[in-house]
Amino acid sequence: MSDPLSAFDALAGRLADIERRFAGLTDDLDELSATATDDSGLVTATVDATGELSDLSLAPTALRVGTEDLAAMVLQAYRQARAAATAQLDERTGGLDATLGAGLNGIFGTPGDFASLGRLEEAMGRLGRLDGRLPGPPA
Repeated sequence: MSDPLSAFDALAGRLADIERRFAGLTDDLDELSATATDDSGLVTATVDATGELSDLSLAPTALRVGTEDLAAMVLQAYRQARAAATAQLDERTGGLDATLGAGLNGIFGTPGDFASLGRLEEAMGRLGRLDGRLPGPPA
């Protein structure tokens, strides 16, 4: 049986690490964008961090290729820009998708495993004993 308090401490440490890494990330994501040009060089698309199209540029000659070809060029530029934005996003947020639940089976067990209640009661008992050792408020 693993020590429930140690597992709680590990979880608290993971949460603190994630909070620290998220600090300032919002500003970075607001500024994140990616631009790509299709293979013909006639269409350029820019997307933001969410993949939303923020700019589209067409060379004048792009209008002469026909609607189907133009649509294909726009899609290609957009998809390449979106892939580049996703890569930047992954780079900036790498590791933030940490599995917080990793190692919690030692605390709570698996669904239907009621033995974990005993571990929880044990942890609560330990906390109560620690609380009993603390000095009371000053008189």
